[in-house]
Amino acid sequence: MSGTITNPEHVKVFILYLLYKIGYPVPYNDLATIVIKDGYVDYFDFVTNFHELLGRSLVVRASETDEEKPVDRESYIVSEKGKMIARDYSADVLLASVREKSYISAVRHLSLEKRGAVMNHSIEKTGDGYVFHCNIKDREGVVFDLALRAESYDQVSKMLSCFEDRPDLIHRGLLSVLSGEVNYLVEK
Repeated sequence: MSGTITNPEHVKVFILYLLYKIGYPVPYNDLATIVIKDGYVDYFDFVTNFHELLGRSLVVRASETDEEKPVDRESYIVSEKGKMIARDYSADVLLASVREKSYISAVRHLSLEKRGAVMNHSIEKTGDGYVFHCNIKDREGVVFDLALRAESYDQVSKMLSCFEDRPDLIHRGLLSVLSGEVNYLVEK
């Protein structure tokens, strides 16, 4: 694959970038899956470079941090120094398309339920229509907050039903459209 990342320093920045963007502790197996999922990094390079990041304290076990949230003892988070590296160097060594695609894949892998997400919704009658409000919040705060106008009660009921049935799909769809991943919806 032409987009394969083989330079060890770039692989490390890639791992730090994903952990930084995710923003909460990630179990080792999930992290390995996320990093190798799109084929930019192979498993051997992930393992080698991940352990170097641990040795340099750029990635730490979540149980070793001062955070009071209960976490799996085998979950990992990027350290403050690692965050600085991710912020300062990810744009220099990783293509924007690689960063975006990988982050979207990570979000898809880490389900809303795993993140402790809570979904809320309501319907408000306004004039001759309705406004459907929905949001998702996780341990870190707002994932998304949306209000859409519906012309009929039937339409707003369908919105409610879809959101209740698949909030993860709604989240992924919004993320994909807003990040430009789903261009066929907007192309003429």
